Amino acid sequence: MFRLIPFELGRIWKKRSFILSVCMLLLIHVFLLWYTSLPNEQTPPLSAYKKICAQLDSMSEEEKAEYIMDLKETIDGVCFVQNILAMQSFQNEMGNIFVKQEMERNPGVFEAYYDSYQSGNYLKFTDSLEQEKVFLDEIYAEWQKVYGYGDYLKSIQENKNVLSGISIFGIQEQNSYSARNLLKSAKDYENLTDETVRFMPSRGITSAMQNIWTDILLFLSVMLFTGSLITEEKEKKLLFITRSTKNGILGNISAKLLALLAHCILLTALFYFVSLVFFEWNTGSLSLDAGIQSVADYMESTVSVSIFGYICLSVLTKAFLLFGIGTLLVIFCILSQVAALPFLIGSAVFGVSMLMYSLIPASSPLAVLKYLNPVGLMKTENLYGGYLNFNLFGHPISRLFLSLLLIVFLCIIGTAGCLWFFFRMQGFEMKKIRLPFSFPFQPHSNILRHEMFKILFTGHGLLIFMLFFALLAFHSFDQSYHPSIGETYYQDIMMRLKGEMTEKKEELILSEKERYYQAFQTIEDINRLVDTGALSREAADVLKAEANVTLAFYPQFQRVEKQYQHIVENGGSFVYDTGYLYLFGAWQNVFPVHFLILSIGMILVVSYVMPVEYQTGAMFLLCATRAGKRKIFVRKLAVCIGMAALLALVPIICRAVCIDSVYPIQSFEAGIQNISCFSDFAVNVPIGIFVLVFSFSQAAAVILTVFVTLVLSIWRKNQVQTIFFALVILGVPMILKLLGFEAAKWFSLYPIYGWSEIFLQGIL
Repeated sequence: MFRLIPFELGRIWKKRSFILSVCMLLLIHVFLLWYTSLPNEQTPPLSAYKKICAQLDSMSEEEKAEYIMDLKETIDGVCFVQNILAMQSFQNEMGNIFVKQEMERNPGVFEAYYDSYQSGNYLKFTDSLEQEKVFLDEIYAEWQKVYGYGDYLKSIQENKNVLSGISIFGIQEQNSYSARNLLKSAKDYENLTDETVRFMPSRGITSAMQNIWTDILLFLSVMLFTGSLITEEKEKKLLFITRSTKNGILGNISAKLLALLAHCILLTALFYFVSLVFFEWNTGSLSLDAGIQSVADYMESTVSVSIFGYICLSVLTKAFLLFGIGTLLVIFCILSQVAALPFLIGSAVFGVSMLMYSLIPASSPLAVLKYLNPVGLMKTENLYGGYLNFNLFGHPISRLFLSLLLIVFLCIIGTAGCLWFFFRMQGFEMKKIRLPFSFPFQPHSNILRHEMFKILFTGHGLLIFMLFFALLAFHSFDQSYHPSIGETYYQDIMMRLKGEMTEKKEELILSEKERYYQAFQTIEDINRLVDTGALSREAADVLKAEANVTLAFYPQFQRVEKQYQHIVENGGSFVYDTGYLYLFGAWQNVFPVHFLILSIGMILVVSYVMPVEYQTGAMFLLCATRAGKRKIFVRKLAVCIGMAALLALVPIICRAVCIDSVYPIQSFEAGIQNISCFSDFAVNVPIGIFVLVFSFSQAAAVILTVFVTLVLSIWRKNQVQTIFFALVILGVPMILKLLGFEAAKWFSLYPIYGWSEIFLQGIL
């Protein structure tokens, strides 16, 4: 039997189709890890966690506390300054009253952090105040939980002592579920200490171990493996032979189940190893020897293990759960004579479990069904990192105990069921499903329609296209735009100025300039009084507060003044340019992300186009006809170019819609040189024409990706090899750029796609 285990594993793992399927699942896994971690205005980038990990690495716990509290105090002070400026921007009596109240309630805060707000030196980990605020609030909240872990343990024991010392309760009250649960909690926590607890940002470990997509992909891999275990032998009618040999029944099914167990353990370990390496690289290293309670989200854990121990326990728990589910799928494969039925049943079970976990409230009497189903059991961060007792007949029963018991029971029942049904199996072959209707392929006299049908439907190009269409649209619409107070001021004044220069507009600019001049003069006079000793610094700070509020908008006015000087010297018109700066990548560079997604999508679509002709032998017939090969290739190329151009327009249109809703994109007839960043552009074409050229260049870069992939497919004549070489040539340089190796972009097509961002970077 044991010699059959490597045979059963090798029989499946050595198949090219299975290796390709696992590799595709692994590529999807890495892609989803990267895609779901992309930052936006309210989500800090992974690099922020890496920076703070590097800062905290050599600090003691006391030094960490001081450092984090200082960061929190600074960001709160800067946000206070922003709020004061926001209220001041109302420019009415009510706004002035609010400003006065807040300044009196928080004396000295505005003056202390005004310079930091103006200089932007508070941005230590991210690129915007919103991201920095969200990031530091998250770090501070985690530190508070971990730093107070000792007090948390004491409070649990104190609650027990309080309960024990209260004599007013009767026997009935002391035997209630609440009292029993309190006593059980105290007992579960009594042996824990804070000796191994060390604070560390937990984004890396939690993101690696709590990714639902990883569990879904692992479930798919188990479905693929179990299908090959039984259905392949049924399709080839090998069971008629194997069951008649010595150990053909017991040895056969035992080897299959052990091979399934080995597959579950190895695949689970591989996927989570990739996850940990990905987040280790992007968020910084973790102290794997620290206690699991060092991770803020797992502070409620009653398991006395290190982070490394938690990782091992999680991987093994998920692997055995997948094995238990896999044994049930094997039973369905044994009983079913339809190959697709076990996969449909497995998908239905997982889908129902997902709905139960998502829809059943945690406080519901049905919470047991929420947590003790396949999806709930796969969330080992709740099993080992949390604490929950179920109320079973008035007695608290640990969720961890019930979950592990259920997994063991599932494995035993599944194994026993496989043995029982395999011994009694009667259907030794598969039946084909015949639908009551069919959609026969009708040959087209039109070659273009024929090739379009092959690419979109036969090669599943439409499905891949729609998937990446949705990804690009979602990522574009997911970008949130929150104008700052200064930007609101700039938008208001530019919307009044837009268009040709007039005397009224010039008077508005000169009056604003005079207002800022008076504020500068006031601060200069106050500083002169301080230097002569006529005024104390404390009094000077109070007197300068109003002038500082006025000058807070001066950097935005400088943008207005720059356009004014350009119009005075060269002519032209005023343009509200913030929307264009976002659109062209000056202030929000999403081009590398979009180009990588576009490249991967088109590679997957196009990789099938030419190899199918070689693999089916059709290319030999095409070459024998007059101009056959050339005509077919031209039609294929036309379909691929159309798909590439359409897909390339998705992020442009979606981003333009989102940006325009916050920063109006107007003045298409004005020259591009009226936008300050493009004042040195060679040709002063209208902005509308420039946008069209910009869109065409991005589409051209994606079309060139199609050309490169097609050339590789003609060279290799194999879809898998085409995908591999195309990803290496087109994808790897973009991945290296996203990881921080800027020079890698010059070895890709990105300079064509993101030329506007490169041009603006050189100026800014």
